[in-house]
Amino acid sequence: MSIISNPISAWLNTQDSKFTPIGKSVLIPLELEVLEDWTEATIDFTCIYSDANHATSAIEIAPIVLKNHKEQSIAKTEVNLTVCEDGFYDVEAKITVILTDADSETGEDKLLTTFSFGVFSFQGKYIYDFSSQAALDKYAKVEALDKPNKQIKTLIKLAETNKITSSDNKFTLDQMAEISRHIFAERQKIEALYNNQYPSLLRQSQPFSLSLKKDQKATLKVRWPISNKKTTFLPLDKAYIVVEGDDDSRFKGELNNGEFSFIVPEDDFTFTATVFALYSDKFGVYKEDSNYDEIITTSFSNRLDYDITDGTAPFWSVFSAVMDLTDISKKHLNFDREKNRIVYVDIQGDSCFYRPKNQTININARRYYNWDVIAHEFGHAIAHESSAIANAAGGSHSGKNQYDYSRNSKTLNNKKRSISLAFNEGYGTWVGVQLLKKSTYTNKMPYVGDDFYTKIENDGFVTYSLDLKDHTTRYEAYGEDAEFCIAPLLWQLSDQNKNLNTRALCSYKTDPISYSLGNIYNKIFNGKKLESISDFYKGIFTDYVGITVDFLRSTELGSAVNQTTLQKIHNLAMPFAEFGVGINIDDTKPQKIKKLEWSQLKTGSLPGHDQFDIYFFTNNLDTLVYKLLDQKIGKTKKYVQQKGTNYTYTLQKKDISKIESILSDKKEKEQTLYVLIAATATGKAATKGQIETGPYFSNLAQFQYTKPKKK
Repeated sequence: MSIISNPISAWLNTQDSKFTPIGKSVLIPLELEVLEDWTEATIDFTCIYSDANHATSAIEIAPIVLKNHKEQSIAKTEVNLTVCEDGFYDVEAKITVILTDADSETGEDKLLTTFSFGVFSFQGKYIYDFSSQAALDKYAKVEALDKPNKQIKTLIKLAETNKITSSDNKFTLDQMAEISRHIFAERQKIEALYNNQYPSLLRQSQPFSLSLKKDQKATLKVRWPISNKKTTFLPLDKAYIVVEGDDDSRFKGELNNGEFSFIVPEDDFTFTATVFALYSDKFGVYKEDSNYDEIITTSFSNRLDYDITDGTAPFWSVFSAVMDLTDISKKHLNFDREKNRIVYVDIQGDSCFYRPKNQTININARRYYNWDVIAHEFGHAIAHESSAIANAAGGSHSGKNQYDYSRNSKTLNNKKRSISLAFNEGYGTWVGVQLLKKSTYTNKMPYVGDDFYTKIENDGFVTYSLDLKDHTTRYEAYGEDAEFCIAPLLWQLSDQNKNLNTRALCSYKTDPISYSLGNIYNKIFNGKKLESISDFYKGIFTDYVGITVDFLRSTELGSAVNQTTLQKIHNLAMPFAEFGVGINIDDTKPQKIKKLEWSQLKTGSLPGHDQFDIYFFTNNLDTLVYKLLDQKIGKTKKYVQQKGTNYTYTLQKKDISKIESILSDKKEKEQTLYVLIAATATGKAATKGQIETGPYFSNLAQFQYTKPKKK
């Protein structure tokens, strides 16, 4: 069973912060979303001070208690913050939500989550952001742009006249570097002033002194932290770097496994290095600003070794993830995104998303170190930009049966939209983890390279971990509209590391299917504009079995059939039946052929299969004996009978007579026949979005046939 917690999230709007005078309070907008019925939420705050000598009254935050009288999923409130002294403050918030009803399985009646933010206070004013170091960066940026030099003033005027976006390329790298250096210089001034006033608080930022000689080879080493703890660092690879000397010399290039070398032009050479979150002409990581999209940079002066600990630190995790995924998709999928793609960080809101309109990946503050989520959104980018999946209905989704999900009006009781969204999101989860199994950061970055889709907070708190080999699935939800069953279903078809069926059972031998990631992408997805798991099934059926799903409908009775073809149909049927998409005939206990029984092991109220083709084959699977086409559900025995997700069909006298006539030349009294059923969900019973899906074939099932006694 996957380790999960119920969905709960919080978003604190730190993007819109401005200077506030020390001693004055500020209200920070906070949104709490709980996708369960709840009655009360409490939010308690703990502050980590930069100086042990700080009084506990240096920062004041009132605890919050919310009552959910209206039973709405989103509650809006405000964090009341007052800062009274200079310093760096990192605040951790713990949210406890009391549910209306205890969980039926665990008995738990509480949900827990966390969020954090930081404050930097100096010279009579303070500002907040997602961390105290990010707040220092914001402080320096505001101060720097309030007193620009001539060149910066020209660039600001250009940005204000016509909003500059990263895709416009109106700011050259040199111009972006100029802005970054101007802000970095201001930050250095602030740090120097702060160090002089509070020498115990910022020792790591004291200027370094080097003794470089002319013609010496200098090698810079840059590393980024793998978590908010900033205790473990990895080399920063493939980022663009510019080294500018005080003698106006300039060296440019790309970090290679965290290193960049140049020949020192003069004795006692001093320099400032600026690293850009740009990977060649492939993509860049930006902050989306009201005036211009700000490329992520980090700068340092006169150091050969630099561990990134400033406010940009988590952004380099995003850069490294997308860089790695870009290389993986090229190597294993033969897929390259268009040039100069954009990744946005520090976005407003609690969700991460891919925006098809401008082909941007957007990562929010809680997911900077969550590579599975980043890979999920990267997977959406691949799907859209390679026309693999048609645009799906958006909106809220929980992984449960989307057709029944009341918090998304677009998909509620709409078959077409609910199965489209479930397929799109299940695909994103599957492909993201599959891509990261090829990662060069396996065993280096937490949760990268395993078989789990893990959602974590920046403080390391695990929201849930979905084992893609586990057939119980998250929420134990199954069917065409269940996102968290689509992902493990795709996993079953594309990975050697898989579990055997535990729900859909049969006696006939099943050979596992294992496509490589490159094959399944290029053969089944690429360019196909799939809309649902049904489209995917038809595509993989044609590729794997070698014929179309309707081939048996036109096959004449008594015709020879290929046993290998039937074996492949059976192999493909089993994983789809396991996850409630296809159907299962459980013949592990002997059944008489006069009454056929099968099941669709689904959950939820999305209308299931309601039209069936039934095929009968000889014991050695070489001849089509009989077939019944377009059998409907009805109340009398001449129709298929349905009870919940179980189906029965009683063969009519005419059916038995025809089977007997074909088998009349067989000498054996007891004979075995194989049955194969193709199930279609016409969608006619759906409230909205009435589209047809299927047909999905069942497994091959054995039935005993006894020849009647001669009269």
